[in-house]
Amino acid sequence: MLNAPPSGPLLHDAWSAPLLGIQAVTPTADEYFWKVCPELTARWKEAMFTLPPSVLRDVAVEIKNLEAITKWANQQLHAALGAGGELAEDLLDRALASMENLTDAADTMTRLLDELLKG
Repeated sequence: MLNAPPSGPLLHDAWSAPLLGIQAVTPTADEYFWKVCPELTARWKEAMFTLPPSVLRDVAVEIKNLEAITKWANQQLHAALGAGGELAEDLLDRALASMENLTDAADTMTRLLDELLKG
């Protein structure tokens, strides 16, 4: 049986820390999955149909980097969701940082594709 969360304004107890962390990660994750991913996917589709194979091979290296960062962010998010207490706070901090890294990598990929598609 789960214990009910304590009442009162405690902010750093075993119940509230994970909730506060999830609230911090959610806007970053929402931005990535609802805005960045669809934009990047659209640019990648355009690139596949318009860029020469030699350029696409170079872009594939960057895609592999983005894939590795995505995998790491996913692992951090899953670890944070499954943890509790102070451990969860550390994991949520790492999850937030990994989502920020993922967004940065996706932004870099989007800029690269934009430059290639314009040129």
